[in-house]
Amino acid sequence: MLNKMNDTPFKPLSGKKSKICSTKTKSSSFSPLSQEVFEVAIGTVLGDASVQTQNNGKTYRLKFSQSSKHKDYLFDLHEIFRDWVLSPPHFNEKRNMWSFQTKADQEFKKIATLFFDLDPNGSKKKQIMPCIEKYITPRVLAYWFMDDGGKACYNKDFPRKGLVFNTQGFSEDHVIFLVNILKNKYQLNCWHKPNKKGFIIVISGNHYNKWRGLVDPYLHPSMVYKLPLI
Repeated sequence: MLNKMNDTPFKPLSGKKSKICSTKTKSSSFSPLSQEVFEVAIGTVLGDASVQTQNNGKTYRLKFSQSSKHKDYLFDLHEIFRDWVLSPPHFNEKRNMWSFQTKADQEFKKIATLFFDLDPNGSKKKQIMPCIEKYITPRVLAYWFMDDGGKACYNKDFPRKGLVFNTQGFSEDHVIFLVNILKNKYQLNCWHKPNKKGFIIVISGNHYNKWRGLVDPYLHPSMVYKLPLI
């Protein structure tokens, strides 16, 4: 059985001014991000997607990469971001990976503000900014899971309904913050635990049906295999 850890309330960077978390941007060369693009971007950056800048934060772009096993999912992401890309997905045969990136634009600063301290003296490491809580929607949860989630138990002889998010790239404090969002906003029974020099989030199998009710409308058919077969 997975061991629960005590999760205490946490507000990262609580001493920072709120303007760091503002998602308002200057005029863009494109139309503003649609609600779908905005939410899918948040969900995938919580997972494996990256936010990049090549001009000290004037503009940002998103980069997506998936193994060939997830080609259909990657191409679906490309379709969602079709108004923000200039070329089709590229296959790296050596790495067996499909990838694409968006065009750099000021609109993607809206995403950067949720994952980076944009203060010139702030940390450049991806983290969780406190303002992200209000943007965690069911669609965000679905894409976060498809990008970086899976079954908590792979033992076919003793199947379980538990789920995990592979959040090893975030600090423990930020993982706890995400756990508390899931608890407080969606009343999900979840906790964090050590894993591979980091921490993962576990959602209890008792709340599996509640979880499915939230994310099912947004799950891509090719990624349903990540769910417990129960």
